[in-house]
Amino acid sequence: MKEIRDRKRISEYLSRFKLAGFFEEDVSQLFALHRFERGEDIFTVDERPEYLYFLVKGKVKISILLRNGNRVLLRFCVPLSLLGDLEIANDFAVKTSVSAVSESELLALRISQVRENLMSNPAILRLIIRELSFKLYHNAVVKTLTSSAPLKTRIASYLLLMTSDERNERMLDELETESQAEIAELLGASYRHVNRVLNELDREGILRVSRSQIRIIDFDKLKNLASDLYG
Repeated sequence: MKEIRDRKRISEYLSRFKLAGFFEEDVSQLFALHRFERGEDIFTVDERPEYLYFLVKGKVKISILLRNGNRVLLRFCVPLSLLGDLEIANDFAVKTSVSAVSESELLALRISQVRENLMSNPAILRLIIRELSFKLYHNAVVKTLTSSAPLKTRIASYLLLMTSDERNERMLDELETESQAEIAELLGASYRHVNRVLNELDREGILRVSRSQIRIIDFDKLKNLASDLYG
């Protein structure tokens, strides 16, 4: 992580994302700007975060660590997303791995400052509640992925979850995946079964599947396929 000491850039980000309007007074001096390179960890499992982050540039991925040591993707974050909001009210340790997919810049507020100065600010609380409600919804859908629904439906739901924003609108067209085995483990299915279903969706023209990438070709068909699990 590199701290970018550029007050003008911080002010530009606050203006671009209309963050200044959330505060009753000028708090730009409280913000720092942190840059993370591709692949660099922002939060690690069991870390107690020092900052509440506002993602303002780049893309970040959230992963969980499986018992076998593999990481499985839970979701992507794009601007404007909050990181560290779950840990503000309670002194929780981070239970997911958060890392930069591309060079990313994040506005940083020390969590101690948020607790001391901003927890009585209604606008900030609404922003945090909005983020938490999306994460709660997202986690509820993730839990359904190991249900008794057909694997084809669960794979479609997983792919939509990874590539849609909090309004269920298309955010990404493709998903980089290091191993289909990781998807299989998350869904509670065998690698062969997952591979077979992905190839079937490829033949149907809904996806294009390669060794390291799954590209969505027909978003609407995928959404219809996932409709039983993905609202």
